[in-house]
Amino acid sequence: MQITIGHLNPPGSAYDQGAKVFKQILEGMTDGQIKVRIISGLNLSGIELIRAVQTGEYDIGITSSSSLGNLVPIVNAFDFPYLFRSHEHAYRVLDGEIGDFVNEEIDLVGLKNLAWWENGYLHITTAETPIIKPENLRGLKIRTMDNQIHRTLFRDWGAIPVSVPYPQLYEALKNGTVDGQENSLGNIVPNRFYEVQRELTLTGHIYNPALFIMNKEKYNHFSLDIKIKILDAARIARDFERDFLRRNNPIYLQIAHQNGMHILTETDIDFPAFVRTSKKVYTQLGEPYKSILRKIRAL
Repeated sequence: MQITIGHLNPPGSAYDQGAKVFKQILEGMTDGQIKVRIISGLNLSGIELIRAVQTGEYDIGITSSSSLGNLVPIVNAFDFPYLFRSHEHAYRVLDGEIGDFVNEEIDLVGLKNLAWWENGYLHITTAETPIIKPENLRGLKIRTMDNQIHRTLFRDWGAIPVSVPYPQLYEALKNGTVDGQENSLGNIVPNRFYEVQRELTLTGHIYNPALFIMNKEKYNHFSLDIKIKILDAARIARDFERDFLRRNNPIYLQIAHQNGMHILTETDIDFPAFVRTSKKVYTQLGEPYKSILRKIRAL
């Protein structure tokens, strides 16, 4: 039997490397009874990939959690700015009772989240304008994730949020359709955005989980023994993928610098201003998520 995994990132990216570990582990656990096929660089948006997993076109998809928020609103709780204090804080939330509660909501739309993977902390890149304080974003067309919280945050900072499908983002940056974008280092460098963006500001404004989601009907088709092996392989691959990103983030920064990017770190910018002005989003959109946000902070 075959399981097909699809994701949007290029070969060699964290998603791709994690998928290869999942393939190796699961095929080994099942003595080759299950074969895993990986398709990288799909020409789809995040929500299109999720829909494709729902319909069974792909058995498993790997994508940012922000793409699922329009379908499963509670997932949006993870997208509020400066919510997670560290990677460890995020892992305690996602791998514990809070993550399990959100997974139950995901189950209701025909999907099984096998494990919470990682997209990472999001940063800002622009073609020309150094982003030292929020006001520097005023009037810039910034491609954000197709998520209300992201768009509202950048609108509060004075930017003009623009929706661009992920596979088309490089060309949109190249031809000036947008002035900049938000993304993790694990996406900025493997996608060579440094070729069309010269400024990188390490705002880390949102910690963004990733989903390793499976078509629920396909998952339920397997025996209990195989289900357990699928979950075990997904969690082993999760730990690898998270560690891969953390080990490679300094390398990504080095590659970005070597390719001409001007990098502004937290100490180079008015970081408190980004944090302070981001709080407006909680007032605007936080009411439906008050309970879960309180639990996240309590950890």
